[in-house]
Amino acid sequence: MSGKARGRQSIFITGAASGMGRETAKLFHAKGWFVGAYDLNTDGLATLAQEIGNDNCITGRLDVTNKADFDSAVSAFGEETGGRMDMLHSNAGIGESGWFEDVPFESALKVVQVNLIGVIASVYAALPLLKATPNSLVFITSSSSATYGMPRIAVYSATKHGVKGLTEALSVEFARHNVRVADVLPGLIGAERRRVLQECAEERHVPPDAGVIRRRLRLGRLS
Repeated sequence: MSGKARGRQSIFITGAASGMGRETAKLFHAKGWFVGAYDLNTDGLATLAQEIGNDNCITGRLDVTNKADFDSAVSAFGEETGGRMDMLHSNAGIGESGWFEDVPFESALKVVQVNLIGVIASVYAALPLLKATPNSLVFITSSSSATYGMPRIAVYSATKHGVKGLTEALSVEFARHNVRVADVLPGLIGAERRRVLQECAEERHVPPDAGVIRRRLRLGRLS
C-alpha cells in the first residue's frame, strides 16, 4: 500500500468523470474517504484529481463492458487500499432516446452492455475486496424508469429494470458475506429532462411524468 489510503474508508466509482459520479467523488472526498475514480473520459478524471488532490484518489480509464479492464482497475485500487473496498458505486450508464424502431440495434445493444452488463461486471470484479471489508456496500445507480416502462427510452428502461432486480436479489444473497446492496432511482436530470420533454412535445406524445416535469420547470427546480 502506497500510504495514500492508509486508515481511510474507500469508494470505487464508475462513471466518475462527470455528473452524479463526479459529484459523488467530491462528496466522499469531503468526508475524508479515499476515492477510486474511473471513466472513459480521462480528461474529466484529470480535472477531478486536480480538484480533490492526487493524494486523495486513484484514477484510471475504464471500459465497464470489458471485464479485464475491471479486474485491472480493482487490482490497482486494492493495492492503494490494502485490499479493502468500503463501497462500490456502480454508476456508469448511457442512454438512447427515440421510438424503439428508430434507435439503431447497435446503439440499443450498447445501452444494454454499459447499463446492465457493466454493472454485473463491476460486482464480479469488486466482490473479493468487498467481502474482505466489514459492512461494505454495493451501491448502484438505477433510475425512476425502473419502476415503470417509459416510452422513447424503452431499452434504457429495460436495463434499469434489470439493475433493480439484480439489486434486490443480491441484497439477499450477499447478506451471508456481510456485504450490503442498494440502489438509487433518480429521475431525468436537468437538460436531459428538458430534451425528453421537448422531443415528446414535438411528437405530440405525453410521457407519464410530464406533469411533474412541467411543474418543476415552472418552479425552476430542474437544476
